[in-house]
Amino acid sequence: MDLVRDFSDKLVLDRNGREIGRVDRVLLDMSTSPPRVVGFEIGPAVLAARLSPLLGRWVAGLERALGIDRERPVRITVPEIIDRSPHIRVNRLFADTPADLVENQIRRRLPRWPGAA
Repeated sequence: MDLVRDFSDKLVLDRNGREIGRVDRVLLDMSTSPPRVVGFEIGPAVLAARLSPLLGRWVAGLERALGIDRERPVRITVPEIIDRSPHIRVNRLFADTPADLVENQIRRRLPRWPGAA
């Protein structure tokens, strides 16, 4: 299995088709031979850490300061994956993920844009 092709940056949808995010890190169990995939993580701090560990810590601190660090990063285990093509569909609801908290915080903190529906 080519992990980069099959998982990295793939869109993750909840069981109703609502976007949760994109795969930012694949989790491996290195205690087995060969290593096996146990899940993946989603979150801006994880994505930033791919670029630089310092940037990842800075983004994690920003999430804490904004109060959106609850259950971050989102961890999805292999048994939760329902389908993998063309997007990864998981057996979770958007409302039960931290992505919902972030969306609600943004709505609460940003004023309504003129002309927005």
